[in-house]
Amino acid sequence: MNQLVMRYLLFSACLVALIGCASDYQFLQKTADDISCADKIKPTHLSTAWYTTSVDVYDKHISGLLLIKNMPDSSVRVVFTNEAGVTFFDFGFLLDGTFKVYSIVSQLKKKAVIQTLRKDFELILGIPFRQGMIERWEGNEQVFFGVKQKKETAYFITSKDCASLRNIELGSMRKRKVSVQVVGSYPSPEGFEITHLLFDMKLKLTYLLKE
Repeated sequence: MNQLVMRYLLFSACLVALIGCASDYQFLQKTADDISCADKIKPTHLSTAWYTTSVDVYDKHISGLLLIKNMPDSSVRVVFTNEAGVTFFDFGFLLDGTFKVYSIVSQLKKKAVIQTLRKDFELILGIPFRQGMIERWEGNEQVFFGVKQKKETAYFITSKDCASLRNIELGSMRKRKVSVQVVGSYPSPEGFEITHLLFDMKLKLTYLLKE
């Protein structure tokens, strides 16, 4: 009897381990590249615009106005201020791939927070898709175009007929990390919903006006 119990417990532990190790992307099948669709759909440029923005992290909430501005030197500035005009952060994304923090409030001045925000805005600005080699996968009636970045892959996801951009995503080999729902189309979408899937953080951007 004890042997049966031990075998059952061992089997259960192995099953849990296998389930825990299953990849969120195991349904994807690698396919031949499709340069024409990738070039047509990939998000690589946002027009200068203002967005009303809210950020929710666990039980904390901040809101205000966010400006995405294309600069004369081809860099992009992302500036988030509250209703009183206080700047939460001012980031620069330079043409050579350099990221610059021009200013940030002390409450957000933590390496992990800055890195998280950097990756979020790189996704919606389409920075990963501008230079890296784009690979193609299919699954669940969708097409995933991905660019590998060290231990992560940035994806933009389309319908199988390449008719529209569905969303943008960042994941490791096994886990989906960030999902970005795009409302409307580039270069002037109506908004974004950025959801972090490994911890409780969400950003919502709604188009306000264009400079």
